Amino acid sequence: MALKDGDKVVGVPYVMETYGLIYNKDILNKYFALDGAKATSMDEIDNFDTLKAVADDMQSRKDELGIKGAFTSAGFDSSSDWRFKTHLANLPLYYEFKDDNVTEQPAKIKGTYLPNYKKIFDLYITDSTTEPTQLSAKTGDDANSEFALGEAAFYQNGTWAWTDLQKAGMKAESVGMMPIYIGVKGEEKQGLATGSENYWCINDKASDADKKATEDFLSWVITSDTGKKAISQDMGFTTPFKTFDDVKFDNPLTEAAVEDQKSGKTQVSWNFTMMPSEEWKNKVGQALLEYAQGTGKWDAVKTAFVDGWASEYEASH
Repeated sequence: MALKDGDKVVGVPYVMETYGLIYNKDILNKYFALDGAKATSMDEIDNFDTLKAVADDMQSRKDELGIKGAFTSAGFDSSSDWRFKTHLANLPLYYEFKDDNVTEQPAKIKGTYLPNYKKIFDLYITDSTTEPTQLSAKTGDDANSEFALGEAAFYQNGTWAWTDLQKAGMKAESVGMMPIYIGVKGEEKQGLATGSENYWCINDKASDADKKATEDFLSWVITSDTGKKAISQDMGFTTPFKTFDDVKFDNPLTEAAVEDQKSGKTQVSWNFTMMPSEEWKNKVGQALLEYAQGTGKWDAVKTAFVDGWASEYEASH
């Protein structure tokens, strides 16, 4: 998890963030009690096939459940599209890089798991609160509102979403988070997607006295009761330090992330820094939207994903 320059550690993550499929426990429990439900508990939804069976069934029985769709809108307004062109795109990259033992940004990718990317994206836009033709204008606030109002059972987002959900009236006991399954062999052992883009670094050009003072301060922050409270409660951060193992969080999504890390499952790493450019993400996002709206083909997504990666990498190297 540390930020490295070769083998040298140059930064230590001080906050870990996690994303997956946030779910409404009340809606799911109502569904599980229905005759003919495709699952009877969340424990049974540990792979894509079961997730799809449940979501499809919920969509077909949405009136009975009092919802508008199994999933919140997959909006492609800039406040929401990052969930699909970056966070969801991380899943096929994670599995490809894992297979090929890729540890640094490659010049080219194969797109091995793009069929799986298509599977989960199709599910999002088919079993949805919103018609695919309306997704271009849908925002992150729309998805948050749909979920908070009980209009959908599933919402792809992360631990950071709790503040907005809580403001919208959701209760902690009604919320959980599960992995995003895309139909990969062995995914029953897959955990949530956990990583960091926030690091503590000490300026190498500072005086020895200042370096020592900084180290002492950071040590105090992660070991003292006052420091731990400031990090975990006042700031609401989840940290990777062992001194926080006994800390309880007010955020139910953070609690779900901590439980997931202790479960023995393999967390999905964040590979955002491997992505060649913001332009690559934007072109993937545009192709996804056109595909969803019916104005483009999935082949265009594949082209943006694979060929776009190579061209963006070449342009920056």
